[in-house]
Amino acid sequence: MKIFLFWKIALCLVIIMHGGELVITSVTLNAAVDKVHYIDGFQLEKVNRVREVKSEPGGKGNNVAKVARLLGSKVISSGFLGGDTGTFVHHELLNRDIASDPVWVSGSTRETFNIIDVANRTQTEILEPGPVISMDEWEAMKVKIAQCAAKSSVVCFSGSLPRGLPEYAYADLITLAKDAGAKTVLDTSGSALSRGIESAPFLCKPNRDELTQWAQVQLETMESVVAAARCMIQRGVQVVVVSLDKDGAIVVTKSSAWHVSPPAVQVVNTVGCGDALVGGVAHKLEAIEGAVSDSQIIEAIAWGTAVAASNALFPIAGHVEPTKAKALFHDVKVTLLA
Repeated sequence: MKIFLFWKIALCLVIIMHGGELVITSVTLNAAVDKVHYIDGFQLEKVNRVREVKSEPGGKGNNVAKVARLLGSKVISSGFLGGDTGTFVHHELLNRDIASDPVWVSGSTRETFNIIDVANRTQTEILEPGPVISMDEWEAMKVKIAQCAAKSSVVCFSGSLPRGLPEYAYADLITLAKDAGAKTVLDTSGSALSRGIESAPFLCKPNRDELTQWAQVQLETMESVVAAARCMIQRGVQVVVVSLDKDGAIVVTKSSAWHVSPPAVQVVNTVGCGDALVGGVAHKLEAIEGAVSDSQIIEAIAWGTAVAASNALFPIAGHVEPTKAKALFHDVKVTLLA
């Protein structure tokens, strides 16, 4: 009870003391150094020589932060970082003019590996688990999110939970962000998704498989996807965006449902497209004060879809060109479903 009161007092002080322009905060609890390996003709159980390696500050939330910043938003990136890999992520975010404000932990930030076979046009991802978070580190994160949310119009929570955190971690952080007056976005899966929506984030972005797991029913038609998404709406979520990969997304609110079809592009890399969509949506939501109308929601999702298509044109996740996204926006199709 004393700890809870401390959060409330700290949050109120930050809100009172804060002034100036609001920003987007993107939270990556399980950050990573994303390494892309380019190989010609990748072979299992063989020696493979890498043609080129690129390293990026990664984790889904950091991809969101990179995209939102490229679109012109002021962005805070927070989460857990540790070790030399965490230091790399921190400095690379700063180099991109993103305010990196992490909780430093005793373990080391993980690495992920995306093996792109240029010859055969395949991608293989290898994901490390990341550090184990202590309870003291978790308590520090709650205080950090309360502070960041008080400066923010939108707070995005993306990706998996690191080891050591409770399943309800996102639910706690969403509540803190909402108490500070921020719109909240949740993009995760499994139990973190199930428990996270208990705090009713403004927007939730599962893909079809994640929604299937949550609803525990096969979703083979658009109608079934809309029905499952409306079950989330009944739990208090205001907007559900269901990613359908190359088929775009289904968007559901309390009153309507739409199918958003992406523009046709020559895909180079699909990794990070969902994060780019969230970054694009957050960029639009940032400018909206008060309640968000359905027309504003669908415009934001259409814009996010164009941003995701721009991300697909580049080999590194979390990179977009705003001018290209603006051009692609005109080719996004929105169909009213219900």
